[in-house]
Amino acid sequence: MEKEKLLMLCYRAPYPLRSGSEIRMYQFIEMLSEVYDIDLFYLREHEEQDAEMAPLYEKCHSVEKFRVPVPVRCLQTGIGYVFRGWPLQLGYFYSAAMYRRIKEVISGYDKVLCMHIRMMSYLMKLPTKVREGLHIYFDGIDAISMNYRNAYETSGGIKKLINGMEYRRMETYEAKVYESVEKSILISERDRDYITKTLGVKCNPAVIYNYAIDHGYEKGVTKEKRTVAFMGKMNYAPNVDAVLWFAKEIFPALKAEYPDFEFQIIGGNATKEVQALGQTDGISLLGFVDKPAGYLQAATLVIAPMISGSGLQNKIVQAMYLGAPVLTTPIGAQGLFDVSQKELIIADGPEDMIRKLKKYLGDDAKEERELIGSCARAYIEKYYSYEGVKKQVLDFFGADKV
Repeated sequence: MEKEKLLMLCYRAPYPLRSGSEIRMYQFIEMLSEVYDIDLFYLREHEEQDAEMAPLYEKCHSVEKFRVPVPVRCLQTGIGYVFRGWPLQLGYFYSAAMYRRIKEVISGYDKVLCMHIRMMSYLMKLPTKVREGLHIYFDGIDAISMNYRNAYETSGGIKKLINGMEYRRMETYEAKVYESVEKSILISERDRDYITKTLGVKCNPAVIYNYAIDHGYEKGVTKEKRTVAFMGKMNYAPNVDAVLWFAKEIFPALKAEYPDFEFQIIGGNATKEVQALGQTDGISLLGFVDKPAGYLQAATLVIAPMISGSGLQNKIVQAMYLGAPVLTTPIGAQGLFDVSQKELIIADGPEDMIRKLKKYLGDDAKEERELIGSCARAYIEKYYSYEGVKKQVLDFFGADKV
């Protein structure tokens, strides 16, 4: 039986999997390719090698890449903000060549999947008659204005000014988009409630999680004594905020208590601020790790000290699936469905985090850590399995009718 065609728009390459957004985009490709011939358009940030992109090519019917030089992106960002009323990031992720190509081919599609608010400008610019003839599926992933509002509340100086500009402009744009599309998705109940309740948008987004990736779970891994590990893309602002905050507010107290205390940071593309942390005794920057399971399972605790951001924290889901005891903040936990302190250690504020770290790093907490890790893995298997998420995705697209 011939598959139906689906045009998918992404703001970066969905593969290799280096960040949460790439995980999200590739997982949708993986699941939807079972019932659709996917023609993928994406903005290329750098030259990719065909060998590393092979899993993506295998899942897609065709792949077209569009590149916009950074100077042009920056110019478009200013023009879009001043003259089009766009949030800053819409101009940065706009390609005139991609828009022209979409206009050329759009008549050949009934369904379009737009990944992230950054790509909706391409569809919103189409003539009304063309747009109304399409079934548009929009995965916002996170409530982006909430992400920038959180960043605004925790930042200072020029960053606070920019974050304030962006979250206010993005709130207006998100409301317009969610009210205009046929079907929308978000990654957590928290993000959905922000769009529908906080912003008051008249829409009903589905909530579909990412499924947990098996990074190579092993039983009986020897734990490193008094070591905590953080994993994430280290040029992503909420991750940068998290490790800088931990290094400044939490690490010194733990290092004074335990001279052998170690903080490992796993993730590539580190900013200069994060790179500077590597000069601190007891803090190690491991960079991008192809197989992080060994580090995460060997750590005494995995930490996600999030003070900003939105959506589902993939770093927490992956660590919990590995059976690692995870310590996070209320912001880190908010994207998880029906989670309790049986499966996840939640610390509210610096003093609470220091207290709980001292408790769970202790030798006498070994059995409690193991129990939390065991409960964490069972929780992920229940709510974030591949088959469960795939059923939600295919039902959302009406794949049973394809």
